[in-house]
Amino acid sequence: MSEQTSFKDAGFLSEQSRTGTLSVEIHQTPQYLVCEDLSQLGQSILNHCRIRPDDKSEVYLSLYFQRMLSHFQSVLLMAERGMIHETEIMSRCLLETLFNLAAFYRHEDFLEAMTDGDTDQRREVLTRFYLKQLEVHALTELEMNDLERMINSADEINRGDVSTAIKAEMAGLMSEYRTEYAFLSETVHCRIHSVEQDLEMDDHQIIVGIATRAEDTNRLASLLMNAADYLIDGITIILELHKQPEQHAHFEQIRRQVQKVWQNTTVKVAHR
Repeated sequence: MSEQTSFKDAGFLSEQSRTGTLSVEIHQTPQYLVCEDLSQLGQSILNHCRIRPDDKSEVYLSLYFQRMLSHFQSVLLMAERGMIHETEIMSRCLLETLFNLAAFYRHEDFLEAMTDGDTDQRREVLTRFYLKQLEVHALTELEMNDLERMINSADEINRGDVSTAIKAEMAGLMSEYRTEYAFLSETVHCRIHSVEQDLEMDDHQIIVGIATRAEDTNRLASLLMNAADYLIDGITIILELHKQPEQHAHFEQIRRQVQKVWQNTTVKVAHR
């Protein structure tokens, strides 16, 4: 492919997409720069993990952290080319992986049931979860009804039967599930409201074209900062699991920097 290819000729595979004005601007934003630092820290932490093969918790939680880190890095790769929808999709993948990581970290019985457990063990864990929900009311009526049917069913309970909502609640991240995850899912499932955001309209709301990429850094910047928050949660867990005292000072420095950058970040949300 020619080094001079334009976006019009080759889309996101073009040299313009890789090195054009928007890409240069993204690389210079404080949001991208702090995410780059956070990614490097996450990679260093992962490289220094010493996993005991006979410790199931260490094995699976480290696997989920590794997946989180690769998703986070893909968010940066998508953002630097102006691929806003793909950035949203990978952000959702990142958040869902955090639901799993945090849920399994906080509930070892859930991890045991989902890895080596049988249907009876899974039903026992889910029954305890159901009874707690009768007190805290975090799940909707529909979600509770689905959970009750699964518990009372004679069918086997497979790994894929446990909903993302259950994992998010176990992770203590139900607020993120109801808001950010729900919003990002619009893009993943290509819902009407999502694809309509690509229409270019004039002042009279007449369609004049289709927007194929991000036109500015604002929306990308807020997506990057949300992704940074997710990875920070993941790093917090992994540093509690794998004691790396030499990393804590650097982690706290980057965490403070993320908070500082957030204060100067405009949250731009498309109405759907």
